[in-house]
Amino acid sequence: MLKQLSIDSFALISHAEVPFHEGFTAITGETGAGKSVLLKALRMVCGDKAQASMVRTGEEKAVIEGIFDISNEPKVKQILDEMGIDSDDELVIRREILENGKGRTRVGGSVVNLADLQNLGEHLIQMHGQSEQILLRDTRTHAQMLDDYAGNGSLLAEYTASWNAWNSILDKIEGTKNKATELAAQKDFLKFQYDELSKAALREGEEEELEEKVNIASKGETERHCINDIQGLLGGDNGLLDQVQILQAKMRTLASRIPHYEDTLNTLTEVADPFESICKDLLRLSPAKSLSPAEIDRANARIAAIQKLKRKYRTDVAGLIALTEQRRQELESLENLDADIEELSRQMEKHKAAMDQAAKRLTEKRTEAALRFDGAVQGILRTLGMPKAVFKTSIAPQDFTPNGVDKIEFTLAPNPGEGAKSLQKAVSGGELSRVLLAIKSVMAELDKVPLLIFDEVDSGISGEIGNSIGEALKNLGKHHQVLTITHLHQVASRAKNQLSVSKQVVEGRTYTSVTDLDNSGRIEELVRMLGDNSETVREHAKQLLEKNQ
Repeated sequence: MLKQLSIDSFALISHAEVPFHEGFTAITGETGAGKSVLLKALRMVCGDKAQASMVRTGEEKAVIEGIFDISNEPKVKQILDEMGIDSDDELVIRREILENGKGRTRVGGSVVNLADLQNLGEHLIQMHGQSEQILLRDTRTHAQMLDDYAGNGSLLAEYTASWNAWNSILDKIEGTKNKATELAAQKDFLKFQYDELSKAALREGEEEELEEKVNIASKGETERHCINDIQGLLGGDNGLLDQVQILQAKMRTLASRIPHYEDTLNTLTEVADPFESICKDLLRLSPAKSLSPAEIDRANARIAAIQKLKRKYRTDVAGLIALTEQRRQELESLENLDADIEELSRQMEKHKAAMDQAAKRLTEKRTEAALRFDGAVQGILRTLGMPKAVFKTSIAPQDFTPNGVDKIEFTLAPNPGEGAKSLQKAVSGGELSRVLLAIKSVMAELDKVPLLIFDEVDSGISGEIGNSIGEALKNLGKHHQVLTITHLHQVASRAKNQLSVSKQVVEGRTYTSVTDLDNSGRIEELVRMLGDNSETVREHAKQLLEKNQ
């Protein structure tokens, strides 16, 4: 509920601290005093667009701040949580409007955008004016009102769950069919790639292993050629080893005949012995086992094939292996898609059957509730100056929607012989205000919005009908915080609280003020509304208050 509204430099209001109380509050005052300015300030708190003309002349900005008690408003707290705003039992909404029309909004101290404020405001206040009956002119709310009245919450949730599941399956079937069409068109291409890649039988690390083997084989070939050449030089007839032995024999012959060659022989012997040992070791050498030329050719061919695939598919071996598996799965998927569609179709029929059943039950409950609802609304309309009006809920079949298969619309025949009119188009603002008041009265205990505002719902009404409207608003005040602008003493006297809006000119400037009236102030305001300042009228005003409280 709204606890207080602070207004600074907003249109004709220089400054006002307006308290609000539980129950039904009447807003009264002379025509042009600024009652609509007060309601406009409330609209700003709930998300109306700002305009530069709203800032009081000569001021830099206008500031409007509303304080709400949300201790019993779980939906409002949920919205605040979704907005990331910490909430307790008191909520402060502050709008600042600069002289250029721009501004800033804070909710609970956090800056928010206009869309978030409007979403929050819809759960705090409902504004109902003759020229802006958005609630009833939008037929989408008619089904919601009827379902609330019928208590269809759990049944509607059951239906919606089946509807969501059904639509989800439809989307899956459509996606599967699209995928089947796409894969079928690519089947030859996919199969070609899979055959090529799977035939290659790639494995990670193979390319590196082959390159290492070829590298080793290249070194082994060099080793084999060198060893063969060395052993050819050393061994065989007339090899180096034989030549050294012949050299030693010649030196021994020479030394035996010419003694001074013995030193040379000894030196030669010292060198020849280790040389012969080295030569014998070299002759025993054999090259390491290596790939054959044919094997090397096969390895190089395999490396070339791998590199060709890498270039073709622009990826490494790991990517080629992954692509092989992907193509395998796609081909298998193509084979299994028909079975998948059949299974999805079975699931779809199951959800559709559940949806059909829930939709039929919804239609039955709505039809039964509409009879009671229409009778109750029509009964109240007869007390609100529309004795011949016929209110009727139209329920027509339509395709499946998230809310069922019923197209629901409230209609009104205000006068005999004119036929039913759509609330969306043909009904006047005054008629619509009274229809809304009647509906709100019927649904008083079900409506979740804490504050209801009626802008001159009694326009063009007087006498006994004014008493009926006052009683209807008074009864609504037992379940909601209700505000209304009124010019009728019959309505104002039935309010639990009363705000008086007045204006005066001080030093050439117009100032609007708002006063929370006590009992004596209310008597004076009723006297003004009755239009006679006599003692008789004053006593009548006093009795009206005593009688209606």
